[in-house]
Amino acid sequence: MDRRLSLTSPRFDLLAFALLAAVMLVTRTHSLSHVVHLPDTSLASFFVLGYLVRRVAAFAGLFALGFVIDVWRIYVLGGSGFCFTPAYWMLLPAYGTMWLAGRMVAERLGERLSALLPAAVVLLVATFVSNLFSSGGFYFLGGRYPDPTLAEFLPRLQKYFPGTLLATLLWSGVGAAAYIALLVARPELRRVSAR
Repeated sequence: MDRRLSLTSPRFDLLAFALLAAVMLVTRTHSLSHVVHLPDTSLASFFVLGYLVRRVAAFAGLFALGFVIDVWRIYVLGGSGFCFTPAYWMLLPAYGTMWLAGRMVAERLGERLSALLPAAVVLLVATFVSNLFSSGGFYFLGGRYPDPTLAEFLPRLQKYFPGTLLATLLWSGVGAAAYIALLVARPELRRVSAR
């Protein structure tokens, strides 16, 4: 059995998944809030996962981790359950959008420097669509707002989307920088990759 690490190996997939899960665990639980408040990496984690790991099982695993974190925070740690409504399941298409966008960037744009700007545009559009699923789902399907209207939703979108976008761009940039650093440190990985 070949034990070398390559970008297409199950070992690399597992390592990438473990790192993204650890970062999501720290930021989604806000376990370092007493030291520093780190923005949630969930959207960026799914985008980077889509870029690095093509297996649907990885997507399902990261979604399950997010669900377990949320249940733990609400029912064990006593956090707010305000956002935990039947609309929670709108996170499936929200996170799926990010994961598929990451896959699209990997498959169609690759690792060229010229791909950075188009990848950023895909990331921006995917984040907006994802936010429509998650925030729109919560607002229109969550049952927290009587008689929800588009006129009331748009100001909420305008208020909360910039922070979501900034966090997603920040964490995706960190992921891209780590990936580039890996390729610089281990250039043989690039040659093994079938992107």
